[in-house]
Amino acid sequence: MRKWAVVMTAREPGALVEANVRWHLGTGAAQVHVYLDRSDDPVAVVLAQIPGCRVTVCDAAHWQALRPRRGAPASQMRRQSLNAAHAQERCEADWLVHLDADEFLWQDSPLGAELPVVAELGAELRFAVLERSLMAGQGQAGLFDGVFRRASPGDKALDAVIYGALAPHLREGMFSHGSGKCAVPVGQGFRQMVHESYLESGGKRRRAPAWLSTTTRLLHFDGVTPLHWLLKLIRYKGQPLEVQKHILPPHRLAQIAWMVERMGSLDEALEAEAALHRLTQPQAERLRGFGLLDEGLSFDPGALPDMPDLSVAAFDRALLAQDPALWEMTGWRAA
Repeated sequence: MRKWAVVMTAREPGALVEANVRWHLGTGAAQVHVYLDRSDDPVAVVLAQIPGCRVTVCDAAHWQALRPRRGAPASQMRRQSLNAAHAQERCEADWLVHLDADEFLWQDSPLGAELPVVAELGAELRFAVLERSLMAGQGQAGLFDGVFRRASPGDKALDAVIYGALAPHLREGMFSHGSGKCAVPVGQGFRQMVHESYLESGGKRRRAPAWLSTTTRLLHFDGVTPLHWLLKLIRYKGQPLEVQKHILPPHRLAQIAWMVERMGSLDEALEAEAALHRLTQPQAERLRGFGLLDEGLSFDPGALPDMPDLSVAAFDRALLAQDPALWEMTGWRAA
């Protein structure tokens, strides 16, 4: 067995970050390295009390140490990759997995048992992604309710047949990404980016070879609640158009364009989110036919001890309190 750890850069309500940390420590991680993107994030105090969690507040001093002349990068993805490199330098495990706070590893069998074999390959270990979908017409009692989509092969012509009018809003059958994430062996010259890694040698960089995990998959909750997903799109929409086109893939831009005309009020926005983002019974039946729906996986972090309040209501309250300026941008009134 080899030890593995997780690194994430987080800017989410505290319950989600804490649940992620406790889930991974409770399912085999030796450490979880959390880099809090907000220097005043109150969850730092909570995380510091969890054995195995190493918390770094990304304040001016942190970025001064990492980038003395330039400080914090404007790009979130750049901050993530720099923090992953920083974590690798002080990681006490054999392998390091780079995740977001809304991503969780699901082990069909122990990940640690797979790592010694994969270590012989000199490759990153990739985790195929499953994206959570809520069913149309059904309520959401807990943050992690729902079923899971599998990624399609990513052929645009085939996706147009499978998904029909929804295809422009998806990439590889996902509202977010079908790329998955990866783990790398610590101290072996691997440089982690958001989804993949590179090998650096002699000042040159090349894409690392990859092996797909046979034990572990990635569960992605793109929008932990409907409000969470809506505010994510609004945050993207608040960027200048040229920045949006630079940082966002076409399917995410299509989601924003579709939603922006249907978000006059909170009720209208929630109806539009359900129409676009939720899975109808006919859609589910079609995905079943293509083997692109996993309904047998039951994910319940709340079954582990010491979890925070994982109710939808508590999460949405924390979401609004975390970024009141973003809420003001919507012009909505809370229901």
